[in-house]
Amino acid sequence: MKLKKWLVTGLLISGLWVTTTQTTNAEENASIHNESIYDLYVDRYFNKVISNDYDVNAKDPNAFAGGDFVGIIDKMAHIKDMGFTTISIGPVFATETYDGKRILDFNEIEKRFGTPEEFQKLIDEAHKQNLKIMIEFPLNNYSVNHVWNVDNEKKDWIISTENGVLQLDLSNDEVQKALTEEVVSFASKYEIDGVKLSELDTAPTAFINEIIASVKEVRDPMYVIALEESDADFDVKYSEELQVNFRDAFKNTDYPTAGIGSTNYNDLLMIDDLTTERFTYYSALENMFPPTRIRTAIGAMLTMPGVPYMTYGTEIAMNGQTPQESHQVMNFRVDEELIEYIKDINSIRNKSETMRSGKMEVLKNENGYMVYKRYSEDETFIVVVNNTSGTQRIDLSSDVVGEDKELRGLFESDLIRPSDDGTYRLVMDREIVEVFQVTDRKGLNTSYIIAMAVAYLLFIVFLVVVWKKGKQRRRDADNK
Repeated sequence: MKLKKWLVTGLLISGLWVTTTQTTNAEENASIHNESIYDLYVDRYFNKVISNDYDVNAKDPNAFAGGDFVGIIDKMAHIKDMGFTTISIGPVFATETYDGKRILDFNEIEKRFGTPEEFQKLIDEAHKQNLKIMIEFPLNNYSVNHVWNVDNEKKDWIISTENGVLQLDLSNDEVQKALTEEVVSFASKYEIDGVKLSELDTAPTAFINEIIASVKEVRDPMYVIALEESDADFDVKYSEELQVNFRDAFKNTDYPTAGIGSTNYNDLLMIDDLTTERFTYYSALENMFPPTRIRTAIGAMLTMPGVPYMTYGTEIAMNGQTPQESHQVMNFRVDEELIEYIKDINSIRNKSETMRSGKMEVLKNENGYMVYKRYSEDETFIVVVNNTSGTQRIDLSSDVVGEDKELRGLFESDLIRPSDDGTYRLVMDREIVEVFQVTDRKGLNTSYIIAMAVAYLLFIVFLVVVWKKGKQRRRDADNK
């Protein structure tokens, strides 16, 4: 029966916008608000090239594991198929640590990750598949063995070298100039599409804005973001409070959702990141089934205004409390159901400009039960997030939906038409996100009928094959 359900869903989604004039992530209208970001560490993704495995120890969670640029290329289809449009790959400079943050030299690519040519090939392959590549650039806290620490002319740049960490004086004009030049030089040399700045703690806002403005002059589009709160002119806004609100709303059912009901197109939407505990960790503490929790959270994230940002391994419910636990090597041999769901819900977002940057009207938001309208001049959707422990119902008036309309469910395959009093009654099972497209009433739902016919035909063929095999086994047994 699972086959039938996913087949129907796929057929409905693939044929939904046959007559629409919407564009999908068109470069002429390039905007980070059309993107969805998949975040990973190069070392932890996939080890494709053995020859660059220097000092690799897969049994030591603090050591390099062997992931490389070619490994990302090899598994790029996995990211593309899920519908993500931008891959954030962490720092790529020569480093002492697997996460790339104890940088030794900005002018060298980390040899364990691959060669400069392989890094450029990664970018080229991503662009061929209409994907963008974003790198992380930490502004501070490098290795004490960084090349700047052995340059006597740069002694005034350094505040501390305690615990093997080089801390720079980010208020120093020379430091600011040098860091800006490094970012711009790297972005000019390689055709990256974005920069994630990190380690902003002591960086003046004016300095961050100078970096942002300078790197954006290299090419367009060039996205610049941070996963730290700042008043600087980043392309999107990160809020720790919003991230925690998403996590706490979906780690269990029936929890307050008021804190996520007013997102806007400029928010980063996320349930965890590479510096926090995994979302799975919190849902497991609640004795809940993590894939279902992730499914509901991602369903909400990808249908709300804002830029979705998902950590690698979320699609396999990767767990972890500490960085060593959270930064596991990616396992690609997993159950496909959650991955397929992310693919389908992202497909809706990618096909619909309204879902990416249209308006939002909250119709209901109470303890896990959220109903909201996403709309523009071109199209309208009703999204129902039932993150509760029971079935929920809502009656929508024609003032909300429109006169003589019908609601076509894209996942549970429901078709809702107005009752005699003109209201649209939506009844949703527990722990489900459903997206309804509002369309003019057309009578028979041809796409649904075709999808159901194909699904039932395959199901009947399956039953016939099973019956024939069983009959043959009984005949063989009787002849012995």
